[in-house]
Amino acid sequence: MTIEATTLTSAYSSGISTTTAQSLSDLSENYDMFVQLLTTQLQNQNPLDPTDTDELTQQLMTQTQVEQQILSNQYLENLVLSTNNQAAQTAMGFVGMEITYDNSTQTYDGEESLSWSMDVPDDAESVTMEVKNADGLVIYRTTLTPEADGQMTFEWNGAATSGTAVAEGSYTLAATATLPNDGSETLDLETTAIVQEVDWSTGSPALVLANGRTTGLDSIISARQPTAAEA
Repeated sequence: MTIEATTLTSAYSSGISTTTAQSLSDLSENYDMFVQLLTTQLQNQNPLDPTDTDELTQQLMTQTQVEQQILSNQYLENLVLSTNNQAAQTAMGFVGMEITYDNSTQTYDGEESLSWSMDVPDDAESVTMEVKNADGLVIYRTTLTPEADGQMTFEWNGAATSGTAVAEGSYTLAATATLPNDGSETLDLETTAIVQEVDWSTGSPALVLANGRTTGLDSIISARQPTAAEA
């Protein structure tokens, strides 16, 4: 679901939720009824056995506590709405820009293989690939010989090292190059692409990229205006 900036601004700046508004309305009605009942009770109380003032005080305190809780909820809702609105405006600001983002974590849908590209040092002897699940556990490991041109693409078909299929979810690749003299280097898994639109279907902004992938705001490393040829 792609959403325009004006739609996001309207949706996330409309004020308190229907639930909170209804709660405030109900509280007001209940308070008016409470005052009417209290007035009637005082007017008709037995002078020889007047209403206990402690009980009246407790009832008033209960009404006040409920009102304070509803107002606190209203404040928190407005804070969340403000934060979401800022995120929406920030996300829309990236549309049309070329971003470089951390592509180490991707979502496996149970069908399509995941692919990572990386630059490998010229003197790298091998590259060890470790795929980790959301809990940080390594579920797949392999060691490959790098290409001569320094570019390398690794594809993972969703199988564990044992060959069993894994569940859908987020998986992170850690790529480590083995260098001469027992050296090693962790490879950056960064990708550059132009942002085409913003997808809000999950409740948080996801940038839809020209390379067909999506990424969150927290994965962006840098951004710049694309050149005329790229645009």
